[in-house]
Amino acid sequence: MKIKITKFIKEYQNQVQSMVFDGLNDTANNHNNNVKLAIKNYLNRSLNEDLGSIFSHFNDKGIFYVAINEKGEVVGSLGAEYVDGNKFRLKRLSVKIGYRNNGIAKELLKKVEKWVLDNNGNELILGTSEIQEKAFNFWTSNGFKLLNTDISDIGIKLYSLKKELKP
Repeated sequence: MKIKITKFIKEYQNQVQSMVFDGLNDTANNHNNNVKLAIKNYLNRSLNEDLGSIFSHFNDKGIFYVAINEKGEVVGSLGAEYVDGNKFRLKRLSVKIGYRNNGIAKELLKKVEKWVLDNNGNELILGTSEIQEKAFNFWTSNGFKLLNTDISDIGIKLYSLKKELKP
């Protein structure tokens, strides 16, 4: 499978948005209606925060990469936004259903880590939840340490993770 990691351009907006929605809705499938509703609310909030206008959100404050297949379709994404000092927050890791477990997420992470180091950053943070068990396992197997666990208003465990980057 030939995949190219490249910087996000506006033409990829709808493909990334659909992929993120499909991925999170797929994650919710095996959960109860409270979880499904929480994911729906999260996705709607995300449209207003960064997902609805990826280019303008990440272009000023960070980087957003996409993985493109041989047909020119977006099959993965990962962004990093500047927080403060030398810290960046990772957002929107998603790999299209049917392309998962092929190393795409790892390649996206390597590309973002290099960009962060090149831009005077050395600390990555992110949030995930117990619903996204595969994502949590991915992050911890790639050097992220659990910083904190909170409980959402509907009882879902929310995890904050961190990784120090070494040049």
